[in-house]
Amino acid sequence: MERGELRGYLCVLAGTTLWGVSTVVAKSLFALGIPPAQLVFIRLVLSVLILLLVFLCFNRSRLVISTSEIPYFVILGWVGVAANQFTYYFTISKIHIGLGLLIQYFGAIWVTLYAFRFQKEPISKWKILALFMALLGCYLAVGGYRIDLLRLNGVGILSGLACSLFGAFYVLYGEKGLKRHDPWTLIFYGFGFGAIAVGFFVSPVQIVTGGYSLKMWMAFFYIAIFQTLIPFGLYFSGIDRIRATRASITSAWEIISGALSAYVVLGEMLYPLQIMGGIAVIAAIILLQIEKERTAPSSSFAIRQKDNPPPLSSSRVRS
Repeated sequence: MERGELRGYLCVLAGTTLWGVSTVVAKSLFALGIPPAQLVFIRLVLSVLILLLVFLCFNRSRLVISTSEIPYFVILGWVGVAANQFTYYFTISKIHIGLGLLIQYFGAIWVTLYAFRFQKEPISKWKILALFMALLGCYLAVGGYRIDLLRLNGVGILSGLACSLFGAFYVLYGEKGLKRHDPWTLIFYGFGFGAIAVGFFVSPVQIVTGGYSLKMWMAFFYIAIFQTLIPFGLYFSGIDRIRATRASITSAWEIISGALSAYVVLGEMLYPLQIMGGIAVIAAIILLQIEKERTAPSSSFAIRQKDNPPPLSSSRVRS
């Protein structure tokens, strides 16, 4: 495995770990009565303000884009960010966290099918096997074999499926932007326009005058940094090195990290089949390396392979 590829996988694994662990925090805020749309708005606004401050202090050039690129970022922000994040939070507010993450993972299937159909990316038998093992591992890891999970919320299920489609769009459309910009510029403008879209449905005044406690604001900042800025930055840095299909399959680790965090933080039991599911996901990630991509780096859909991460990556500062 090349050095750049190794860093790509490590970035995706680190980012999805933070997504899985931080979902517990978001779920606790929903239990306190925070609506999903409001949490999405707070998350995006805080993330953009933090990133703006970092850019102004260290690298203002990342704020520069051409006016012709504004439509691209509007679509990325409205469809890839706002719609994706709202349906994600709405889903886990309605159904079991693990099941919600599992349904969302169907996005990996959409990404793989799109790459095969429209980008002419070869789908080897190992990649198909890896995708199947990842899905099976996720199913076992969240306890999908349990009878009580049959009592589901239909609206939550539909929202999860919509989230998987929006998530696939975000990954593929974002990959396109990585050919022209580094991950942090992509995140800044994508989140910025996403916040504007959500702002049409959420009152900023209501948030400011909501009387939230210091503990809740600490939770908001935690989500903005550790469930938004850092993991999205890591995830896009990973896509920039290993391409969208591999990154999407590897993101199954988010479900495993979510189950492990529930075990450590909430004391939920891990049963043998769940552990086997985790092993299957790890095996799926390893299988991705058995057969290399056959497409040349100069193809129309290939992205830059970089050995050095963006300057902010050292501090780990996008699901």
